[in-house]
Amino acid sequence: MIDINSHPIWRGINPFKKRGHLLRIFLARQYGKLLPSSKFIGVTGSVGKTTTVIASQAVLMQKYKTISTAQTHAEMPNLDTIFNLPMTILRVRPGIEKIVLEMGIEYKGEMDFYLHLIQPQTAIVTRIANAHSEFLGDVEEIASEKGKLVASLPAAGVAILNFDDPLVKKMAETTKAKVLYFGTNSKECHVWASDIKITNFQLSFGLNYGVESVEIKSHFLGLHQVYPLLAAATLGLEASIPLMKIKKALESIAPPEHRLQPLEGYNNSIVLDDTYNAAPIALDEALDTLSRVSAHRRIAVIGEMRELGEFSEKLHRLIARKIMKEQPDLVFLGIGDTKYIAEELLNLGWNQDRLEYNLKNPEIVNKLLQVLTKGDVVLVKGARANRLDEVVSRLVGLKK
Repeated sequence: MIDINSHPIWRGINPFKKRGHLLRIFLARQYGKLLPSSKFIGVTGSVGKTTTVIASQAVLMQKYKTISTAQTHAEMPNLDTIFNLPMTILRVRPGIEKIVLEMGIEYKGEMDFYLHLIQPQTAIVTRIANAHSEFLGDVEEIASEKGKLVASLPAAGVAILNFDDPLVKKMAETTKAKVLYFGTNSKECHVWASDIKITNFQLSFGLNYGVESVEIKSHFLGLHQVYPLLAAATLGLEASIPLMKIKKALESIAPPEHRLQPLEGYNNSIVLDDTYNAAPIALDEALDTLSRVSAHRRIAVIGEMRELGEFSEKLHRLIARKIMKEQPDLVFLGIGDTKYIAEELLNLGWNQDRLEYNLKNPEIVNKLLQVLTKGDVVLVKGARANRLDEVVSRLVGLKK
C-alpha cells in the first residue's frame, strides 16, 4: 500500500491543510468500520468512471437514498480522489442506503489505500486503457492495480464487468463474488446494448435484459458512453429496480461539465467541449464521435496528453493514425508532445494545408475565428493542464 504521508498529492498543500486531510482519512477509516459493506459500490477503470458514478446514483435513487463521490466533487471540484473518497464516507448519515464511490488511481498502491479505508461489496469496472501510464505502467499493470477492487470482493459480493474489454472480463477469474457482464454481446452479457446510434448530438440505444427491452434516449454524446449507462443499468437490475425506472433515470442525467458537451459556438458552429482530460482511449473515442455527427466541416483541436511517460511518443503517433482514419477537415494541435501527432500525420501524407501545429491557446482561438462557418463542428480535447477550456470559453462567448 502507498505511504499516504509521502504521496505526491501533497505537493503544494500547506502543512495545516495536510493535517486536516490526514485527520479526515483516519476518521473515514474508523467510521467505515461501522458501516455495512453492502451499502458501498466501488467504480474503477481508465475511462467512464465519473459518468458511471453519476448514472449509478441516478438509477439507485429510484429505490434507495444514495450519495456519491460525484456529489462531493460537484461541491468541491478541485478535490482529488484521494481526498474525495474519505470525505464522501464521512458524509454518510442515518437513512443513507447506498454510497457510490469513484476509485480512480494514478499511482501504484492507491487502490490498496482505498481498500484500507473501505471494502465495497459491489465493484464496477468500466474499461482498461493507457492512462497515467507514467506512474502505473502498461495496460496489464493498470489492469492489475485496478483489478484489486474485484479481487477484494467477498463471496457475497457482486462484480459488474465490461464483457467487451478483455482485460476487464479476465478479472472474473480473480473473484469469488457473483459476476455480471454488460456489453454488446447478447449471448454472453446479462445486460446488453443494441441498435446504438447518434442522432442530433445524442446517444440512443436499446437496453436489453432477458426478454425485456427499452429504448434509451440519453443526453450523452459518443458511442463509448453506452458502457457507463449499461454498467449503471446492470447495478440497478441487480438491486431489483424495474427496467422502466432505470430508463427514466438514465434519460434524466446529463454529461458532467467539459465531457463531450455540445455547445453553441462562434458563427453558428457547434463546439464539442471535451476538455476535462485526455487519456489516449478517450481522445480516440472523441475523434470517432466527431466523425459520426452531422456537420458542414469537422474540425479537431487537440492538446497534449499528459502523464504517459515513456509511452507518450508512441501514443501520440497512434492518435495521428486515428486522425488519418477519421479524416476531419481541419486539425489544430497545441504545444508539447502533440509534435509527434504532427510529425506522424505529415509522414503519413496528411495535407499540410489542413494542419496547424505548435499553437498556444490564443493562437488556436484566433485561427478558429478566421475559419469557422455555420454548421462546423469543433472538437476541443486535451489534458486538463493544457487549459483548452479557455479556447472553448472564447468560442462560446463569441457565439453572437
